[in-house]
Amino acid sequence: MLQEVKAKHPRITYADLYQLAGVVAVEVTGGPTIEFIPGRKDSLESPEEGRLPDAKKGAPHLKDIFYRMGLSDKDIVALSGAHTLGRAHPERSGFDGPWTKEPLKFDNSYFVELLKGESEGLLKLPTDKALLDDPAFRPYVELYAKDEDAFFTDYAASQKKLSELGFTPPSSTVKEAVNTSVVVAQSAVGVAVAAAVKGCIPVPMAALLSAKARQLYLQEIEKARQDLRALIYSKNCAPIMLRLAWHDAGTYDAKTKTGGPNGSIRNEEELKHSANNGLKIAVDLCEEVKAKHPKITYADLYQLAGVVAVEVTGGPPIDFIPGRKDSKQSPPEGRLPDAKLGASHLRDTFQRMGLDDQDIVALSGGHTLGRAHQERSGFDGPWTKEPAKFDNSYFVELLKGESQGLLKLPTDKALVEDPEFHHYVELYANDKDAFFRDYAVSHKKLSELGFSPPSSGWKVGLALSIAAVLVLAFVWDQLTDISPDPYLLWKQYNK
Repeated sequence: MLQEVKAKHPRITYADLYQLAGVVAVEVTGGPTIEFIPGRKDSLESPEEGRLPDAKKGAPHLKDIFYRMGLSDKDIVALSGAHTLGRAHPERSGFDGPWTKEPLKFDNSYFVELLKGESEGLLKLPTDKALLDDPAFRPYVELYAKDEDAFFTDYAASQKKLSELGFTPPSSTVKEAVNTSVVVAQSAVGVAVAAAVKGCIPVPMAALLSAKARQLYLQEIEKARQDLRALIYSKNCAPIMLRLAWHDAGTYDAKTKTGGPNGSIRNEEELKHSANNGLKIAVDLCEEVKAKHPKITYADLYQLAGVVAVEVTGGPPIDFIPGRKDSKQSPPEGRLPDAKLGASHLRDTFQRMGLDDQDIVALSGGHTLGRAHQERSGFDGPWTKEPAKFDNSYFVELLKGESQGLLKLPTDKALVEDPEFHHYVELYANDKDAFFRDYAVSHKKLSELGFSPPSSGWKVGLALSIAAVLVLAFVWDQLTDISPDPYLLWKQYNK
């Protein structure tokens, strides 16, 4: 499977690719973000057999194996928690079954189930039971079963250690990354600090000292993001989540300052608008996340769901700034695009929002995800051959003309027929990077219609660019020449 990625990015070493795949696997299933520094070298020399853990053995064996690597008891238990994902296969290991009831979701349920004892249908290997029997392991099991945040924190640290065994991250790579601003901070506060380092946000001490409530809200946003990743991945619901975000935002009227991304789409009145047929499914799915994070507004939740939907299907990272307020007042019906109309209608609709031709074409590229449903829109079928993958194939297919089994709405055809639109269609069909860049900008604009992001403390690039895998926590030692030092201020504040 990874050969597909290697073929597209041949300069990446297999060593980096395999470790990055592990980082992404945890992330897209709702787990913690894990700092990743590239630069590993490939080897064709294999070690002797027998260095990996044997699931049929107990605690002394686990300690022998992990101590040999230079890891600790805490690392052993934290890394064992990854059994929250997946299942054992008899043809591979001789064991069969999942460890948890939701094996597509990364959470702390592995430890919860361990403490319950034997459960019908769930697997407990000898190495799993050893975590309970050994007095050095058990306190960590009990901690992680009660405190998912503690598990996520320790797991991220332990996986990072595991992924860097025998590898010394090159300081020159990090320095170059700082110079080119290719720095990804993988926590809500970390991203804000990274932006400050690059001159995006001034973070004086006064702002930090007055931002406790904001920090708490940002932490909730990051947790909700993790839950949305797991939900969207396990339910395969990225297309309808993206549609929910668009339809909540796309009612904005720039003249009257009404509508927009304010969460009003949850109102029964608005859900009954014909353009919103089927979206109650997405609203109900989001309630699962809202119940866990009640302080987050619906307006932020729905837009964050759209950002995550693009991210987990391979699309570009989209800057996300929280702080939208909820409204119970729904706009009149008829503000969303009508797929049966043409270019003039598209311009009327998007210009009313304050968006332009480029935004129209870029956002239309979101049709790369999902399909139309007869009972919702009167149309049926996908726009692309891989409707679960966010790429530029929507534009490629548009330029091909009619294709059997693929949908082209009147509004799709208008993008080819209108000369102003056609220019962007050709650009995006030929240059996926250009499409991703413009889509991220246009999506952000759509998600912020009528919303004025607070000027300090909130500018959080919650979307993680998997392509940019250098870590703020590691590079900070390289930044001592930058003044003022917002990270040290932030650390001092949190003491």
